[in-house]
Amino acid sequence: PAFNQTFAELGLPVHWSEEEYADKLLIGGGKERMASMLTPELVARAGLPGDPDSQQELLGAWHLRKTAIYTDLVAQGRLPGRPGIARVVGEALAAGWLLAVASTSAEPSVLAILEHVVGTAEASRFSLVLAGDVVAHKKPAPDIYELAMARLGEDPLRALVVEDSRNGLVAATSAGLPCLITVNGYTLAEDFSEAAMVVSSLGEVGGRPRRCWRTTRPPLQAPGSAWKTWRPAWGEQGRDEHRWADLGEGNMSASVDDVAFVVETMARTAVENEGYFGDLDAVVGDGDFGYSMARGFEVVLESFGDIDRSSVGSLLKAVAMMITGRMGGTSGPIWGTAFLRAAVVTGGKTTLEPVDVVAMLRAAIEGIKQRGKAELGDKTLLDALEPAVDKLEEVLSAGGASLQALQAAAAIAESSAEKTREMLAKKGRASYSGERSVGTLDAGAVAVALMFNQIASKWGSRALGSQPPG
Repeated sequence: PAFNQTFAELGLPVHWSEEEYADKLLIGGGKERMASMLTPELVARAGLPGDPDSQQELLGAWHLRKTAIYTDLVAQGRLPGRPGIARVVGEALAAGWLLAVASTSAEPSVLAILEHVVGTAEASRFSLVLAGDVVAHKKPAPDIYELAMARLGEDPLRALVVEDSRNGLVAATSAGLPCLITVNGYTLAEDFSEAAMVVSSLGEVGGRPRRCWRTTRPPLQAPGSAWKTWRPAWGEQGRDEHRWADLGEGNMSASVDDVAFVVETMARTAVENEGYFGDLDAVVGDGDFGYSMARGFEVVLESFGDIDRSSVGSLLKAVAMMITGRMGGTSGPIWGTAFLRAAVVTGGKTTLEPVDVVAMLRAAIEGIKQRGKAELGDKTLLDALEPAVDKLEEVLSAGGASLQALQAAAAIAESSAEKTREMLAKKGRASYSGERSVGTLDAGAVAVALMFNQIASKWGSRALGSQPPG
């Protein structure tokens, strides 16, 4: 948000989406992220200077404004601290540990966050705060950590780094420092195989349970009373494997709020991708799929705060009625029936166990089949939805966690949607084009795949209780 507000104030034709910003985070440093957008096309379009020195001057001014916006967001309390940070800082100081910050973000941003999260008094007890352009090369280069250890005058083997991204991990380990990773929603899928331990958060007493993931390194054995020796939960085999496994909570039940979160994510995906879905449908259809979907889910978003959430069934029934009354074409009856059948199965329940979630989705699928008189292989949304639900059920039945199941289902939905390219359309307006439908993607299947993808992505951030980095 701080970057986008800066771009808007400057009149730049740039607006980073969540997905684009995830890519930008692979670049160390805010000015460097801004510099990556200065393509010849943007420079010409925005009338920016073409010489490097002038561009660097502009970037410095832009970044100062971005930092001011960001620190203001912090001051307003818009960016709450992640779980466990204040607790660990307090315990470490009480145990006599030296604490330091080694960041390549702008110093005002770092200081604002530090004081906001741990308090001014605790922040003043940090032995060192390094930030901004104090080193020539930013993370993943080890410079910032090498400087920190030189300033502290401590043995690297007695230090522990806490990071949340692969860039940070590489910077720390390249400096010879053991590193604990606490992931965020943007970095959940990154490779952390060099880490001593990987956790979902540092945890709060009485808060959401933490999760641990396997790594390829031996257990962390940090010195001092503030840390206990950690023993891997998966046995010896896991040390030789370079893949992730969610070892924590197993599959979790879903509340009404969880279901509402899924519905809201589906609705936003439909509205935000209206043009894309319409373009896909226009190739062999009448092009109204994107418009119909957006209008139907728009009314859901407009009334979302007022929807009855006394049970899962009441929530889904209300959504079904809104969609049926607003969504045009064949999409309205099909999506409305799906939500209504799901509502009937869940009824008055306020909590869904994994078996209930699968039953709900199976009922929706059967409703779509009956209403649309379609089957798997007819080149419809079913060709992404049914394989995804099959995979979701498989992972949940094996004891997998909800995030793991959603990620697996999203991957299957995406690959299944791609397979519709080679199918002959047998239903809807696309079927009128006959063989010409072969070689095109089905808009409904792509919509389902994108919805699964967004749900899995946002569920990761939500489940971990993490906030995006600044």
